[in-house]
Amino acid sequence: MKRWVMGLAALGGLVMVDAALQAHHAVAGIYDLNKEMVLEGRLKKLNFTNPHASIELTVPNKDGTFTDWVLTTASVQILTRQGVNKTSIKPGELLKVTILPARNGNPAGFIRNLQLGDKSIQLYFEDGPN
Repeated sequence: MKRWVMGLAALGGLVMVDAALQAHHAVAGIYDLNKEMVLEGRLKKLNFTNPHASIELTVPNKDGTFTDWVLTTASVQILTRQGVNKTSIKPGELLKVTILPARNGNPAGFIRNLQLGDKSIQLYFEDGPN
């Protein structure tokens, strides 16, 4: 009986860990990991929150209109280690980003690289470079 309970507890723990990993790695279900885009625009807003910070970037279109993109970044801890904080990027600042675009075609993406002036900041998923 004791062995059965321990086995069931271990199985339950594995299922919970697997579910957490799958939820975190759902990034592959949202963003196209095989496609990259480069966007240039002005920072509208920086949301410096966990589990992933985000940037709202206003990007000019070829027809003279603008599109607001919502771009997910790495965690606040990774950004901080790379020298990015709440005040290092200001609204209106020109940014160049390399992103993994949303699979559904919406103006959204996951930032792989962030260009701030002459500084290039490589951002990764939590578990390392992709």
